[in-house]
Amino acid sequence: MFFASIDRRSQGSASPVARTAWLPYLAILLASLAVVAPAIFGPVRTNDSFWIDWVWLDQFASELAKGNFYPRWLPQSHGGLGSPAFYYYPPLAFYAGSAFVFAGLGTYAAMIATFFASFVLAGVGMYWWLKPQSRAPLLGALIFTIAPYHAYNLYTRGAIAETFATAILPFVMIGLRRLSTGERGGFAITASAYSALIASHLPLALLASIFLIGPYALVHIGKAPSRLVAAGTALVAGIGLAAIYLVPAIVLEPFRDTAKLWHVDVLQPSNWSFWDPKFRTWPNYVSILVIGAALAMPLAGLIARNRSRWALFSLLCVLLAIGTVPTIWSLPLLKSVQFPFRLLPIAEFALATGIAMAPTRPSERVVALLVLTAITIPIASANNQPVVPFEELRASYLDVPENLPPGERPYSWPSRWALQLAEAHRAPQQANGMTVMPTFYYPAWEVRCGDRAVPTFPDERTRLLSYKGSADCDSRLVWTAAEKIGAATSLLALAALLTGTVLSFSCRRAAAFKTARSKG
Repeated sequence: MFFASIDRRSQGSASPVARTAWLPYLAILLASLAVVAPAIFGPVRTNDSFWIDWVWLDQFASELAKGNFYPRWLPQSHGGLGSPAFYYYPPLAFYAGSAFVFAGLGTYAAMIATFFASFVLAGVGMYWWLKPQSRAPLLGALIFTIAPYHAYNLYTRGAIAETFATAILPFVMIGLRRLSTGERGGFAITASAYSALIASHLPLALLASIFLIGPYALVHIGKAPSRLVAAGTALVAGIGLAAIYLVPAIVLEPFRDTAKLWHVDVLQPSNWSFWDPKFRTWPNYVSILVIGAALAMPLAGLIARNRSRWALFSLLCVLLAIGTVPTIWSLPLLKSVQFPFRLLPIAEFALATGIAMAPTRPSERVVALLVLTAITIPIASANNQPVVPFEELRASYLDVPENLPPGERPYSWPSRWALQLAEAHRAPQQANGMTVMPTFYYPAWEVRCGDRAVPTFPDERTRLLSYKGSADCDSRLVWTAAEKIGAATSLLALAALLTGTVLSFSCRRAAAFKTARSKG
């Protein structure tokens, strides 16, 4: 079999093997390119989250270029009134996208390049996860790369952050496996990858923690209490590393208008019920059911023939993802993930692992790959309707309503109310000694009139930044207490991780030197 022969030739240390070690990576690169090609050569997309990704990445990269190493406020959003998007949204995928912008790509092309890089990273991570423990690591890596929910996240949802986070999942598991076997680097890999997962997509990080990372640690590391403690400490360290994002996102939550989100039926995960006829006819839910069925077919074979625990776990994730047990999505924490189908990347990870590790016949593995490809192709070729014209994005930087200041207003996605407000407030307005600035209020704004900082507050009607003083006072964004606490926590976690890594390396080196001397 082609994949198996590549796997065999890429293992070992002989010179001929070294010359072919790059073949699996070439296969992953080509598979990723095949999935992303319709987006590269197709029309510009603004469906679902594509338009949000463009608005955010264009400003994020621009702010980075100005020397703002962590852009949280997006000044051009909502027609110039601004948005605190990255006080709440994980930034890592947008740092990756910005790297492509700095390399010379336009913002939209950089988005597609980020998707492509995420697919490649996912395949490579899966290959490294499977190589030491499976019969067909390349096949598992390719299955994870071309799995239909990956394509759905690209073409139907434009979910750049979730796609990037999915690529990080295998690296967290590599770290945990190393911790379970006592291999070097397990602690640092686990902490770093878990931090990156949190800083990429919080709902997927939460689901992975509950359904994959926690259970894996208990089953595979639980019999060695000291290693289980090390795994738990590594995960805590990962949270600490991500605190620069996580602390402000939690503490500053009252300063944005997310309450209305939970009144939208499709954003309440418990409403995604397989037993609800209304949802079963909704096109997006039908797509999820088709993806679930495509995953379930090879899983059923693995369970029947091999009693694969990975396959059984994957099938359970699929069933939960399509809403067969809707009550579980009403539980604390889980009710905040918005969509139960966000569990599908974990199901695909387990499917790829199960197929690669099972003693199945080559023909069965190829059939599984073909079944998934047959679903991925129509997803990639779908021509979804744009949400807003691309020209309007460039002109007005429309943005989502959930990051507006709290208040009663007409709801639309994107916020048309904010654009109308921006049209009426192009310059500072002063009345009765009070100035209203043409930007939304946020507690990070500082206004100084001369040498004196003056109190700021939201205008009662518009929620724009207001203060008592003349219009020529200076306004600027400063770090809030939450940002300072988060940054300090991350620095402490990083210092502890680096110190621990250096000490561990020094101890291992000293032990090796002592062993060598005793043998000499």
